[in-house]
Amino acid sequence: MKTLAAALAMALAAATTIPLATTAEAAAPPRVEGYHCPTLAAMEGPANVWHTWFRGQKEDLFDRIDRFVASPCFRTEAECKAWLYWAQTDWPDRNTFRPCAKGWG
Repeated sequence: MKTLAAALAMALAAATTIPLATTAEAAAPPRVEGYHCPTLAAMEGPANVWHTWFRGQKEDLFDRIDRFVASPCFRTEAECKAWLYWAQTDWPDRNTFRPCAKGWG
């Protein structure tokens, strides 16, 4: 009887160390800074710039509402989408945005 109890205890211990998910989750994109649109458009050309608009808010520790609005530009679509990912993560409440679009001005 002790052997069976010991075997069950070992099986239970082993089962709790197995990861719950066997598929790899997609890694979060890197954090990127947005550029000032007129400056980037002057350097890259307005047609080569990616642009988005975002508005969101979150509550702070004292239940006050912090708001954030930004309209940055980027060199690539991937940078733009990475920035939007983090903006939505950092400002999760009542957020709205425009999808990344090529061209500014």
